[in-house]
Amino acid sequence: MFAVMVFLIVLGAFLTILSLPLSDVQKFFAEVLLLAGYSYYLHKRYKIEFYYGMLMLKTKEGLGEIDRIAKHAKFWQHFIDTFTVLAYGMLTLLFFKHVKLRDFIQGLLLLFVVSLFILPSIYPIALSVIGLPYDGVTKVKVGGGADELVFPLMIAGILLVGLATVVTLGLIYQAVLTLYNIYLNTFGGAAHAIQPGAYLILPGINIPFIEGVIALLLLLFVHELTHAILSRVARVPLNSAGILLFGFIPIGAFVDPSEKILIKKSKAEQVRVIVGGSAANYALSLFSFILLIALLSLPLGAYDSGVYITAAKEGLPVQKGDVILAINGTYLADYDAYLNYKETIQPNSTLVLTTQRGNITVNTDENAYIGLMVQPRIKSSYSWYIFLRNLFALLFTLNFFVGSFNLLPIPLFDGHRLLDLALGEKLKPVLNIITIASSLSFIVALLPWLLK
Repeated sequence: MFAVMVFLIVLGAFLTILSLPLSDVQKFFAEVLLLAGYSYYLHKRYKIEFYYGMLMLKTKEGLGEIDRIAKHAKFWQHFIDTFTVLAYGMLTLLFFKHVKLRDFIQGLLLLFVVSLFILPSIYPIALSVIGLPYDGVTKVKVGGGADELVFPLMIAGILLVGLATVVTLGLIYQAVLTLYNIYLNTFGGAAHAIQPGAYLILPGINIPFIEGVIALLLLLFVHELTHAILSRVARVPLNSAGILLFGFIPIGAFVDPSEKILIKKSKAEQVRVIVGGSAANYALSLFSFILLIALLSLPLGAYDSGVYITAAKEGLPVQKGDVILAINGTYLADYDAYLNYKETIQPNSTLVLTTQRGNITVNTDENAYIGLMVQPRIKSSYSWYIFLRNLFALLFTLNFFVGSFNLLPIPLFDGHRLLDLALGEKLKPVLNIITIASSLSFIVALLPWLLK
């Protein structure tokens, strides 16, 4: 009973902090201090194993079931090898020669589909459920000439190097851009917006609380379960499995395979064990995307009049959560009405948006963009629909982000061990250079968010 009372007090304090008029970063650090204190209390009172401020709940339950699942060894090997190609593209032929031609072709086709249909959806869907800043980047209008080659070249580049390499290069680019903007702001005499390239996620702060906790639990479960299954496929013993808690928030899961035995296995077996977590996250992401599209396609009559703003460029008089009911006096009966009116909006024009907060005036740019992202407005009576939409959207985006970031060549990430196996001892200096560049880039990309 006392434990329940303490939990309720901590939960109440957690929710109170969320309601305070603080920035997301201030709320984040306040919650970190609260949860760190709660973790330490649980460690001392109940003798729960403590690991760098986190609680480790270990168990051997379920290891027998993992052995039964691992008996389907051929399926798991083909599954992981296919998703290895998703991560490394055509570089797989150079790095991981154990991948068979059939799995390589399947992986390349999957990567093509992801590049064509999934990647363009990541950012707008993420903005609808994650508290990310919207930079209002103007869409490229393909008008002929060299512009027509941009998209095919992007697809070709992704097929060549895979998602892991694209994310690594993107992180380094973001870090360089951040440093350049800091230089311009310091010495150039002009103010340039500096957007973070990485964010820390905490339920209740920048993602919905209940849906966020469920999504994180499922994300961690499939990630570590697949590591465990592939370990048993490779006949590596598992000492234990469990979950990492920060206070009452699940932030990690783990399996504890015998490292001494794992490093003695073949390169192919080691690669499959290591890449298994990200492969599972990618698979869950794609499955959740299908569920999300199916949910949004249901003819339920769940949509209300107007459109809901999911993101707004900094400096605009509107904000995320506002509802646009009319534009220049034209009533928006539904989302289709908004799309139809949008086609009539002219460049460099003035629009009067009728919102639940009154009339708000905004201006369009030379491409007729305002700097907003919107989605259909759902009736409040469809709370279950909103819950499922948020859950599927979080499972889709978070699994994709975690699966990709886990492949970064940074120490403690699986990508570092994979690149080590890919390059071998002879190219160790190359690995060190890539590791240093990626690690520094990650820190630089995160700094604007921390200093916000």
